[in-house]
Amino acid sequence: PSVSQSFGEGQTPADISATRAWDITTGSDNLVVAVIDTGVYLAHPDLAPNAWVNPRENPNNGIDDDGNGFVDDKNGWNFYNKNKDVFQSARDDDHGTHVAGTIGAVGNNGEGVTGVAWNVKLMSLKFLGGPNGSGSTSNAVKAINYVIDQKNRGTNVRVINASWGGGSESQSLREAIAAAGNVGIVFVCAAGNGGEDGVGDDIDSTPDFPAGYANSLDNVISVAAINEGDALSSFSNFGHNSVSVAAPGSAIWSTVPNAREYEPKSGTSMASPHVAGIAALMLSHKPSLTAKQVKAIIIATAEPTPALASRIKASGRASAYNALTEIPPAKSKPTILRVNINKKKVTIEGMGFLNGSSVIEVNGVPMSDMDYDDSYNLGNGTTSHLVSAAGKKKIKKILPVGQFVNITVFNPTTGERSQQFNTARF
Repeated sequence: PSVSQSFGEGQTPADISATRAWDITTGSDNLVVAVIDTGVYLAHPDLAPNAWVNPRENPNNGIDDDGNGFVDDKNGWNFYNKNKDVFQSARDDDHGTHVAGTIGAVGNNGEGVTGVAWNVKLMSLKFLGGPNGSGSTSNAVKAINYVIDQKNRGTNVRVINASWGGGSESQSLREAIAAAGNVGIVFVCAAGNGGEDGVGDDIDSTPDFPAGYANSLDNVISVAAINEGDALSSFSNFGHNSVSVAAPGSAIWSTVPNAREYEPKSGTSMASPHVAGIAALMLSHKPSLTAKQVKAIIIATAEPTPALASRIKASGRASAYNALTEIPPAKSKPTILRVNINKKKVTIEGMGFLNGSSVIEVNGVPMSDMDYDDSYNLGNGTTSHLVSAAGKKKIKKILPVGQFVNITVFNPTTGERSQQFNTARF
């Protein structure tokens, strides 16, 4: 299989380190990922071997063998058309098929692409359809409840991918997602693609759901999209509190309906399944992880990305290898992003600060050597705030109004110093 067309898997600087992760695990055929989306063309040669099959259902007898209310639900259920056929048409179901391929297309089979977790099983739950790919919140809730029921019946379904959004807040949807978390299911969703102008929005101030639930539910991971240059894709929503992490989402190649067909697609819909795949790898490797732990590890081990600083909670790109090994990214050279000077203190926002040892320097002179009380408030992710509360008299002396100075941050334990940041107090 080729990974060269999917920059999410080890091919550019903006990848998710999947190829390194595969040295540890490629997933488990005992672990199921539910794709709640349009339908999925599970007959695709890159998907068929990884299609989930309901072990408690005879798919051809017209009887609800497992008594779950769904007759012949072999691979999942079609809530949009209210039947067992999880694939309706190439027009309606290319989105879900593409998403499924990114999560779990088969590896080492001589076909076109490889999924992030290429040994897992894929459950298809269709609630979106028609030419616009629309669906109802009530059917989304039914799909989530189906997954929960399967989990309670013994199916090892641990991840839901939800590459959709745009709706208003729904109490029933929130309760269903929370209930999934209560039985250990990670809910990975797209951050959204902005409004009609095609430009991403700050969903901290303009909420978008279900992504907005990442702010309050421990099992929800919302995912922004980045391009090959490691920058936020222009269409991607963002939000320091509402968006958890970023992943590749521009020109991603994956499976589409019809045998041996593949296409590139862009959107946060394409970013989310990268992270769903990472979660599947983690839970295959260490099944005891809780949904809350999976979320925390993915955020904590993201690769620092200056372009994402303060724009999403992790301030970086998801890393499959880091998440599997639970190794936080190496501390990088300190970087100053913003400096705020008021009458009483200096606050620096940036990356690569070391809690308890980083020093603010003014024109090369450490502020700590002036008996100032340096305090540190490391925020979520890799962005942090370094503060020197010097007081009015000392700030006035060291930083006179209107006089430009060079601010630097020095890490004594690593010997690294940031570039100069020229600024003044006004």
